[in-house]
Formats: sequence, structure tokens, C-alpha cells
Amino acid sequence: MMRYTIFPLALVICTALAGWSDAGNGGTTAEASSPLAGQWREAITAEEKEQRIQAIDEATRRMNGMRRGMARSRLSERTSPPRKLDIEVEDSKMTIASGGRRLELELGASPIEVSGNDGKARVSARMEGPQLIVVARHGKGERTTAYSANGAHLSVEVTMTGSQLAGPLTYVSTYSRME
Repeated sequence: MMRYTIFPLALVICTALAGWSDAGNGGTTAEASSPLAGQWREAITAEEKEQRIQAIDEATRRMNGMRRGMARSRLSERTSPPRKLDIEVEDSKMTIASGGRRLELELGASPIEVSGNDGKARVSARMEGPQLIVVARHGKGERTTAYSANGAHLSVEVTMTGSQLAGPLTYVSTYSRME
């Protein structure tokens, strides 16, 4: 039986550490006023939910019957966005917490090993312009999560790849700043 290990968003943020950067510092320091910092609650639209399910269907399309059903179920569970995210920014460190788990990473540092319910992954974080990019690598798969804040809204775009998937699985989740 094939095991599909997909790290929950809460794990990879859980699911990061990073900071807000400018072009002059190479993306390795955070500013205290990062628009990413704060408490965020799920504000996912019905369209976003449907697009996530469609992305799972497309990524598993070349699998046969029972295997496809198991993979779809596991991916659906592992890609369900957390209801709440807490993001803290301090210098070149960012902490993302969700569901009782916290992940702290140094922006631009070497990947660290993170353990979860389904195994281990090597996780790193960096800034690309205004976006925080968190990459988790495990075996034959990878999960890239891009966080971008625009005022009262946080957009979280996840792209997953794996040797058993027909192609990249990409979906977006939206959050609103909690007051």
C-alpha cells in the first residue's frame, strides 16, 4: 500500500519563520511592522473550497480506483486550511502557530527538520518581495506555501508536488485579520 505524506498547513506554518524584507538586505531581516504579523481567521469562499477539491481530483486523476479514493481522502484531510493562524515577526525570525502547534524559522537559514504526525520534513523560509515563502521537502514530495498580506486579508497559496501526483496541486485560502 502506498502512503501519501502531506504536511498540514498548520505544520508548515505549521502551518514559519521569516520576516519582512526589502531589496537592500537580501530578505533576511524582519521589520516589526510586517503586514503578515497578527491573528488571522479563516475566510475561505465556497469558490476556494471547490477549487481545492478540483485540484485534488486533477492531481490524482491517473491513479486507479481504490488508490485514487484513498489518496483523495488523505489529500482532502491534509489540505484543509486551519481555522486560525497566529503569525509573529521579530527581526529575522517568524513564528506561525495553529491548532496548538508552533513553527519557528529563521529567514534565509538552512532547512530544519520538523516532525509531525506523518513523519519528518526539511523546512525553510525566505522572503520574495512582500511574500513569505515556506518550503517543506519530504522524500519524493514538496510543499511550497506563499503568504501575502494586504491590509485586513491574508492570502495563503499552497503548491504540492509528489512523484505519485499527476501534476502540481495548487490552491489558495483566504484569511481575515482578527481584531
